[in-house]
Amino acid sequence: MLLKLSDVVSGYTDMDIIRGVSLEVHKGEIVTIIGPNGSGKSTLMKTIFGLVRLRSGKIEFDGVDISRLRTDKIVRRGMAYVPQERNVFPSLTVMENLEMGAFIRKDKFREGLEEVLTIFPELKDKTGQKVGTMSGGEQKMVAIGRALVLKPTLLLLDEPSSGLSPKLIDNLFKKLVSINELGTSLMIVEQNAKKSLTVSHRGYVLEMGMKRFEGEGKSLLTNEEVKALYLGG
Repeated sequence: MLLKLSDVVSGYTDMDIIRGVSLEVHKGEIVTIIGPNGSGKSTLMKTIFGLVRLRSGKIEFDGVDISRLRTDKIVRRGMAYVPQERNVFPSLTVMENLEMGAFIRKDKFREGLEEVLTIFPELKDKTGQKVGTMSGGEQKMVAIGRALVLKPTLLLLDEPSSGLSPKLIDNLFKKLVSINELGTSLMIVEQNAKKSLTVSHRGYVLEMGMKRFEGEGKSLLTNEEVKALYLGG
Protein backbone atom coordinates (compact mmCIF):
# COMPACT_ATOMS: atom_id res chain seq x y z
CA MET A 1 0.00 0.00 0.00
CA LEU A 2 1.44 3.37 -1.01
CA LEU A 3 -1.44 5.75 -0.28
CA LYS A 4 -4.47 5.08 1.91
CA LEU A 5 -7.32 7.47 2.66
CA SER A 6 -9.75 6.55 5.42
CA ASP A 7 -13.04 8.46 5.79
CA VAL A 8 -11.47 11.74 4.66
CA VAL A 9 -13.47 14.93 5.18
CA SER A 10 -12.19 18.32 3.99
CA GLY A 11 -13.39 21.59 2.49
CA TYR A 12 -13.30 25.36 2.52
CA THR A 13 -14.68 27.81 5.12
CA ASP A 14 -17.61 26.03 6.78
CA MET A 15 -18.47 23.77 3.83
CA ASP A 16 -17.43 20.12 3.51
CA ILE A 17 -16.47 19.34 -0.09
CA ILE A 18 -15.01 15.87 0.52
CA ARG A 19 -17.37 13.82 2.64
CA GLY A 20 -15.98 10.57 3.99
CA VAL A 21 -13.87 9.32 1.09
CA SER A 22 -11.77 6.17 1.44
CA LEU A 23 -9.46 4.99 -1.34
CA GLU A 24 -6.09 3.38 -2.00
CA VAL A 25 -3.18 3.57 -4.40
CA HIS A 26 -0.87 0.56 -4.43
CA LYS A 27 2.78 0.66 -5.38
CA GLY A 28 3.21 0.51 -9.16
CA GLU A 29 -0.36 1.52 -9.94
CA ILE A 30 -1.99 4.17 -12.10
CA VAL A 31 -5.26 5.19 -10.43
CA THR A 32 -7.74 7.60 -12.03
CA ILE A 33 -10.43 9.62 -10.29
CA ILE A 34 -13.34 10.76 -12.44
CA GLY A 35 -16.64 12.49 -11.78
CA PRO A 36 -18.73 15.48 -12.79
CA ASN A 37 -17.53 19.06 -12.33
CA GLY A 38 -17.88 20.10 -8.72
CA SER A 39 -17.61 16.58 -7.35
CA GLY A 40 -14.51 17.43 -5.31
CA LYS A 41 -11.78 15.78 -7.36
CA SER A 42 -9.30 18.67 -7.21
CA THR A 43 -10.10 19.35 -3.55
CA LEU A 44 -9.31 15.72 -2.77
CA MET A 45 -5.91 16.04 -4.49
CA LYS A 46 -5.11 19.22 -2.57
CA THR A 47 -6.15 17.58 0.69
CA ILE A 48 -3.79 14.66 0.10
CA PHE A 49 -0.96 17.10 -0.65
CA GLY A 50 -1.61 19.20 2.44
CA LEU A 51 -2.96 22.25 0.62
CA VAL A 52 -6.49 21.90 2.02
CA ARG A 53 -6.92 21.16 5.72
CA LEU A 54 -8.10 17.69 6.66
CA ARG A 55 -11.11 18.00 8.96
CA SER A 56 -11.43 14.36 9.89
CA GLY A 57 -10.27 10.96 8.73
CA LYS A 58 -6.75 9.77 8.03
CA ILE A 59 -4.22 9.90 5.19
CA GLU A 60 -1.33 7.45 5.15
CA PHE A 61 1.56 7.57 2.69
CA ASP A 62 4.02 4.70 2.49
CA GLY A 63 2.97 3.50 5.94
CA VAL A 64 3.24 6.93 7.64
CA ASP A 65 0.33 9.07 8.85
CA ILE A 66 0.65 12.37 6.95
CA SER A 67 -2.78 13.72 7.93
CA ARG A 68 -1.35 16.83 9.65
CA LEU A 69 1.96 17.04 7.80
CA ARG A 70 3.02 20.25 6.02
CA THR A 71 3.28 20.09 2.24
CA ASP A 72 7.08 20.47 2.19
CA LYS A 73 7.38 17.49 4.53
CA ILE A 74 5.10 15.46 2.27
CA VAL A 75 7.32 16.30 -0.71
CA ARG A 76 10.38 15.11 1.19
CA ARG A 77 8.65 11.78 1.78
CA GLY A 78 8.34 11.22 -1.98
CA MET A 79 5.07 12.72 -3.20
CA ALA A 80 4.76 15.29 -6.01
CA TYR A 81 1.79 17.23 -7.36
CA VAL A 82 1.06 18.95 -10.69
CA PRO A 83 -1.96 21.27 -10.42
CA GLN A 84 -4.18 21.98 -13.41
CA GLU A 85 -3.34 25.69 -13.57
CA ARG A 86 -0.33 27.91 -12.82
CA ASN A 87 1.96 24.90 -12.95
CA VAL A 88 4.98 26.53 -14.63
CA PHE A 89 7.05 29.69 -14.17
CA PRO A 90 6.61 31.32 -17.61
CA SER A 91 9.36 33.91 -17.18
CA LEU A 92 11.96 31.24 -16.32
CA THR A 93 13.71 28.87 -18.72
CA VAL A 94 12.99 25.17 -18.95
CA MET A 95 16.12 24.37 -16.93
CA GLU A 96 15.26 26.94 -14.27
CA ASN A 97 11.77 25.45 -13.96
CA LEU A 98 13.22 21.97 -13.55
CA GLU A 99 15.70 23.25 -10.96
CA MET A 100 12.81 24.73 -8.99
CA GLY A 101 11.42 21.22 -8.66
CA ALA A 102 14.54 20.17 -6.77
CA PHE A 103 14.82 23.11 -4.40
CA ILE A 104 14.58 20.88 -1.31
CA ARG A 105 17.06 18.23 -2.51
CA LYS A 106 19.70 19.66 -4.86
CA ASP A 107 21.77 16.48 -4.50
CA LYS A 108 19.14 14.49 -6.41
CA PHE A 109 18.72 16.94 -9.27
CA ARG A 110 21.23 15.59 -11.84
CA GLU A 111 19.99 12.02 -11.63
CA GLY A 112 16.38 13.14 -11.82
CA LEU A 113 17.12 15.52 -14.69
CA GLU A 114 18.54 12.71 -16.82
CA GLU A 115 15.40 10.67 -16.27
CA VAL A 116 13.13 13.62 -17.09
CA LEU A 117 14.95 14.32 -20.37
CA THR A 118 14.73 10.62 -21.23
CA ILE A 119 10.96 10.69 -20.76
CA PHE A 120 10.63 14.08 -22.49
CA PRO A 121 13.39 14.18 -25.16
CA GLU A 122 11.48 17.07 -26.76
CA LEU A 123 12.89 19.30 -24.01
CA LYS A 124 16.57 18.42 -24.47
CA ASP A 125 17.30 21.17 -27.00
CA LYS A 126 15.05 23.71 -25.29
CA THR A 127 16.46 23.88 -21.78
CA GLY A 128 17.44 27.55 -22.29
CA GLN A 129 14.06 28.61 -23.70
CA LYS A 130 11.64 30.62 -21.58
CA VAL A 131 8.65 28.47 -20.80
CA GLY A 132 6.18 31.26 -21.52
CA THR A 133 7.14 31.11 -25.22
CA MET A 134 6.43 27.37 -25.51
CA SER A 135 3.32 25.53 -26.70
CA GLY A 136 0.74 24.19 -24.28
CA GLY A 137 1.97 20.64 -24.77
CA GLU A 138 5.57 21.61 -24.09
CA GLN A 139 4.58 23.55 -20.99
CA LYS A 140 2.75 20.46 -19.74
CA MET A 141 5.95 18.43 -20.16
CA VAL A 142 7.88 21.03 -18.18
CA ALA A 143 5.30 20.99 -15.38
CA ILE A 144 5.37 17.21 -15.10
CA GLY A 145 9.15 17.13 -15.49
CA ARG A 146 9.59 19.60 -12.64
CA ALA A 147 7.54 17.30 -10.40
CA LEU A 148 9.63 14.29 -11.45
CA VAL A 149 13.15 15.60 -10.85
CA LEU A 150 13.15 14.33 -7.26
CA LYS A 151 12.01 10.91 -8.51
CA PRO A 152 8.83 10.72 -6.40
CA THR A 153 7.21 7.42 -5.55
CA LEU A 154 3.76 8.97 -6.10
CA LEU A 155 2.82 11.64 -8.63
CA LEU A 156 -0.54 13.44 -8.34
CA LEU A 157 -1.79 14.95 -11.62
CA ASP A 158 -4.81 17.25 -11.82
CA GLU A 159 -6.35 17.35 -15.32
CA PRO A 160 -3.08 16.73 -17.21
CA SER A 161 -4.81 16.69 -20.62
CA SER A 162 -6.64 19.98 -20.12
CA GLY A 163 -6.24 22.31 -23.10
CA LEU A 164 -4.38 19.82 -25.29
CA SER A 165 -5.30 18.65 -28.78
CA PRO A 166 -6.30 14.98 -29.30
CA LYS A 167 -2.89 14.18 -30.79
CA LEU A 168 -1.06 15.74 -27.85
CA ILE A 169 -3.36 13.94 -25.42
CA ASP A 170 -2.42 10.59 -26.95
CA ASN A 171 1.26 11.46 -26.61
CA LEU A 172 0.79 12.65 -23.02
CA PHE A 173 -0.81 9.42 -21.88
CA LYS A 174 1.98 7.40 -23.50
CA LYS A 175 4.41 9.49 -21.45
CA LEU A 176 2.41 8.83 -18.27
CA VAL A 177 2.58 5.08 -18.90
CA SER A 178 6.36 5.41 -19.36
CA ILE A 179 6.64 7.29 -16.07
CA ASN A 180 4.72 4.52 -14.35
CA GLU A 181 6.88 1.83 -15.93
CA LEU A 182 9.97 3.57 -14.52
CA GLY A 183 8.62 3.05 -11.00
CA THR A 184 6.42 6.04 -10.14
CA SER A 185 2.82 5.40 -9.09
CA LEU A 186 0.28 7.86 -10.49
CA MET A 187 -2.97 9.26 -9.19
CA ILE A 188 -4.78 11.18 -11.92
CA VAL A 189 -7.83 13.43 -11.81
CA GLU A 190 -9.04 13.63 -15.40
CA GLN A 191 -12.05 14.83 -17.40
CA ASN A 192 -10.95 12.68 -20.35
CA ALA A 193 -12.21 9.69 -18.42
CA LYS A 194 -12.12 7.13 -21.22
CA LYS A 195 -8.50 7.84 -22.09
CA SER A 196 -7.33 7.86 -18.49
CA LEU A 197 -9.22 4.75 -17.41
CA THR A 198 -7.83 2.87 -20.42
CA VAL A 199 -4.27 3.22 -19.08
CA SER A 200 -5.22 2.87 -15.40
CA HIS A 201 -5.04 -0.20 -13.21
CA ARG A 202 -7.96 1.02 -11.10
CA GLY A 203 -10.33 3.94 -10.84
CA TYR A 204 -12.77 5.74 -8.57
CA VAL A 205 -15.84 7.81 -9.36
CA LEU A 206 -16.64 10.78 -7.10
CA GLU A 207 -20.02 12.44 -6.92
CA MET A 208 -20.84 15.33 -4.58
CA GLY A 209 -17.70 14.66 -2.57
CA MET A 210 -18.42 10.98 -2.00
CA LYS A 211 -17.15 7.79 -3.62
CA ARG A 212 -19.83 6.35 -5.87
CA PHE A 213 -18.00 3.60 -7.80
CA GLU A 214 -14.62 1.89 -7.73
CA GLY A 215 -13.01 -0.90 -9.72
CA GLU A 216 -10.45 -1.84 -12.32
CA GLY A 217 -10.00 0.80 -14.99
CA LYS A 218 -11.30 -1.38 -17.80
CA SER A 219 -14.25 -2.64 -15.75
CA LEU A 220 -15.39 0.94 -15.07
CA LEU A 221 -15.22 1.61 -18.81
CA THR A 222 -17.71 -1.20 -19.41
CA ASN A 223 -19.95 -0.54 -16.38
CA GLU A 224 -23.30 0.49 -17.90
CA GLU A 225 -24.18 2.91 -15.11
CA VAL A 226 -20.77 4.57 -15.16
CA LYS A 227 -20.94 4.80 -18.97
CA ALA A 228 -24.36 6.41 -18.88
CA LEU A 229 -23.63 8.87 -16.10
CA TYR A 230 -19.99 9.84 -16.64
CA LEU A 231 -18.66 8.57 -19.96
CA GLY A 232 -21.29 9.90 -22.35
CA GLY A 233 -22.94 6.53 -22.86
